[in-house]
Amino acid sequence: MDYSCQHRRDLICIDVKSFFASVESVKRGIHPLNSYIVVMSNPELAGGLVLAASPRVKKEYGIKTGSRKLEIPKNSKIEIVEPRMNLYIQVNGMINDIFREFVSDEDIHIYSIDESFLDVTHSHALYGTTYEIARKVQQTIWQRLKLVTAIGIGDNLLLAKLALDNEAKNKRSFIAEWRYENVQKTIWKIHPITDMWGIGERTAHNLYKLGINSIYQLSQYDVAALKRIHGVIGEQLFYHAHGIDQSILSEKDRPQTKSFGKSQILKRDYTEQYEIEVVIREMADEISSRLRQHHAEISVVQLSIGFSRDIVDEGFNHQMKIYPTWFTFV
Repeated sequence: MDYSCQHRRDLICIDVKSFFASVESVKRGIHPLNSYIVVMSNPELAGGLVLAASPRVKKEYGIKTGSRKLEIPKNSKIEIVEPRMNLYIQVNGMINDIFREFVSDEDIHIYSIDESFLDVTHSHALYGTTYEIARKVQQTIWQRLKLVTAIGIGDNLLLAKLALDNEAKNKRSFIAEWRYENVQKTIWKIHPITDMWGIGERTAHNLYKLGINSIYQLSQYDVAALKRIHGVIGEQLFYHAHGIDQSILSEKDRPQTKSFGKSQILKRDYTEQYEIEVVIREMADEISSRLRQHHAEISVVQLSIGFSRDIVDEGFNHQMKIYPTWFTFV
């Protein structure tokens, strides 16, 4: 692959390790990497849902986001705490303020409450190399907030994210750098294929049908055939396998959000049709409200439902076109 015509930026992807659990650890005067804290909604119920688990809990007990209270061993060292969302949002604001010391607002993209991208291409004169900037951001967050961060560095958003997820989180320094020049030694070595950003179980299953079992095989597949079979997504996956992503972080170049979504994990099994409809209606109400706030209309509605872990079937996914609207659509 010829990368000479690809744009190169200096992107860093920053993740606060086990954010909710880490904030609770700091509030208790415990190092986030040494605590045994689980943040759980509805902890009074056996089906209470784990929202975050500290690194030690993940490593020693296998408890992670999405686990249930009934999976936590009795008489363990684990301390269960209820979520304090206002506190987490406040701390997230402090982290974003630190980012603004290194880059302008247009070079910040908040990916989630615990993960963000920074374009530091124009920050070198003040703060040094990309690695030095990443290290300074990491140290500043630790010094002021006592939170541990992992950082991926790359030529684009994709490479920075992959460096974070597949290497930085497991390094002692918690910093990893992936560039176009080492795609063969980095991206092509990602295994299993679902560890690739953007490839879930469903997409992986479709790729397996084509005989594609690795990122390397994906990178060598005929791109025209991928596009013919899977449309634009197939073509995008091919280029992602080569580390190519055309997204630009600055607001004026970044594609605007084209979808509004809402997901929810229920604390018990729902089997009655009426109850299921109530949940869907509540989620539709929230999405419609967000559409109105953004002065947007929707023309395609998609509904995905997954079953509980005891059900063999994976669930289903349906979508349909509707007349453009911002009103509640169920």
